[in-house]
Amino acid sequence: MPINGSELIDNPMTTIFSPFTDLLGTSFWLIPLTFIAIALYVKTREVVIVSAFMLASGVMLSSGSIFAGYPEMALVYMLFSGLGIVGLIAGIFFMRK
Repeated sequence: MPINGSELIDNPMTTIFSPFTDLLGTSFWLIPLTFIAIALYVKTREVVIVSAFMLASGVMLSSGSIFAGYPEMALVYMLFSGLGIVGLIAGIFFMRK
């Protein structure tokens, strides 16, 4: 699909990422979020920071009208944020000395 310049100006994010979301569906957004979480862990070596990022991004993506047509993906993002909650609680519990 060729990119139309007027569509790129009006909706840049939708136009740029539409081939990926058309191919993989809304689960495409798990790939960049996972890479960002891995990069945060490599940079900081702190589980709490990565878990807080996973929690915040999962909650922001699972709530809202992004997945109005895909309610099963909202569940997947809720599980992603659930992993963030578990990591956050475990990290805080084991950091305590």
